[in-house]
Amino acid sequence: MSDTTIELQIPHGTPIERVTDLLQGPYRPVLAPAETVTHLFYDTFDWAIFHDGGVLEFRTQRSTRRLVRSSLDGSSPPVSQTLAGEPGFASDLPLGPVRERILEICGIRRLLPVVAVESHVTAFRLVNDDADSLLRVEIHEQSARTPGGDQCGPLGIRIRLVAEPYHEGVCREVEGILLDRLVPPPVAAHTALLTDALAACGRRPGDYSSKIDDRLDPDQRADEALEALLRSLFQTLLANLDGARNHLDTEFLHDLRVATRRTRSVLGQVKGVFPSERVEDFKVRFAWLQQVTGPLRDLDVYLLDFDRYREALPSRLRACLDPVHAFLLLRQAEEQRRVADALGSPAFAALTSEWQAFLDMPLVEHPVEPNAARSIKSVADERIRRMAKRVRREGRAIRPDSPATDLHELRKSCKKLRYLMELFQSLYPRAKIARLIKLLKALLDHLGLVQDLAVQAEHLLDWAKQMHREGSADTETLLAMGALVGQLLGRQAQAREAFAEVFDRYLHDEQQALFRALFDTADPRSP
Repeated sequence: MSDTTIELQIPHGTPIERVTDLLQGPYRPVLAPAETVTHLFYDTFDWAIFHDGGVLEFRTQRSTRRLVRSSLDGSSPPVSQTLAGEPGFASDLPLGPVRERILEICGIRRLLPVVAVESHVTAFRLVNDDADSLLRVEIHEQSARTPGGDQCGPLGIRIRLVAEPYHEGVCREVEGILLDRLVPPPVAAHTALLTDALAACGRRPGDYSSKIDDRLDPDQRADEALEALLRSLFQTLLANLDGARNHLDTEFLHDLRVATRRTRSVLGQVKGVFPSERVEDFKVRFAWLQQVTGPLRDLDVYLLDFDRYREALPSRLRACLDPVHAFLLLRQAEEQRRVADALGSPAFAALTSEWQAFLDMPLVEHPVEPNAARSIKSVADERIRRMAKRVRREGRAIRPDSPATDLHELRKSCKKLRYLMELFQSLYPRAKIARLIKLLKALLDHLGLVQDLAVQAEHLLDWAKQMHREGSADTETLLAMGALVGQLLGRQAQAREAFAEVFDRYLHDEQQALFRALFDTADPRSP
């Protein structure tokens, strides 16, 4: 028969003696030594474990340190494994049940501490006259603090009743005694300790997402709606600053760059809403931010994909790429220093402070800009229609012998269209706009493959020349790089040949009819 565990909660400050006194009668308590347990909760910056329904904690109890993954709702038993030091990336954890459970969920994101709980535990066993152990009672007096050590305040006292096998009835009986006689009466501990601790520190799980979830009113003035969108994008950018500066994982810089691109898309694509001279100034400055972070992002991507590049070669040549990996790591470290310097520079500080001031400026009641006072729905319809038309026109003009620059221009137009559709998706029926965004992403993925393979091959050739000049690549390494370049260019040629088929799917009459219906006459409040 399985064990039964019941968890109750009483207000902080309730004397512990009340609990022990109530249980003196029917059973004999055998006190265990008091102890302190530290729970340091971890998740990725985007709360991947929480969104998977889990909780991850690094638990220190006596001299034992364990990584424990449990479910938020208690529906499945926890899994744990010993761990000598605090976790970093899931892929770096030693083999064990926790690593196996979270590896795919966390992916390339680093595990970061989100909140800590210190628990002073008073425990005793309830035994019968024959000294048989029936039930373990644990009383946890807990306080929360930030990962940096700042105290957030006490939490409610939790009482855990853990029945020995075949003694579940005793567990229920003791629960009844506490509910009936304890004042104030306990309540079931419905929320996870993580949730309570975060609330005490003024946070909530899932408080960061790079997704656009702003709900716009279709009749809202365009300047008001765009200001709200831009403010949300700016908060995403700021949220990723520390992680990007310190290169905690590659996704901080990625999310910062996506927020920057989306900001530039709003400023560049939705015209006539804000004063043009201010728009042009900020477009140039956000373009600088995009440019200064680009080389590091490229190197991040190469290193994330490096194992795939290695495996694409014959086994005889794979080890020959080790010097290339070392070369890229050095370049990545150099570019990371440049990015950290840029994000700490006076130019960036001025950009963020002036951008915040711009977003905080009160709106003009009677603006001179032609689109500022129009409804955001009409402006969004107009801009998306025009960009969708450009994508169709540029795509239809591409021939097998068209220069690579034509596909690059089409890709840029597709990106602009995608950003517009994502930014304004709340104005349209969810299922329909999601379908069109998915369609556009498929086209963008293919165009990205065509361009990225060519760029990767070009970079490898440049690196081979540089490594040869520096004497950091022998003949075998250069040959392996040449073989990889040949593979990349071969795949790029195949992707280029398949473009017409991919674009035909995008141009399918049914999809284009949905474009016309959605952005010409759709009622955004329809289901």
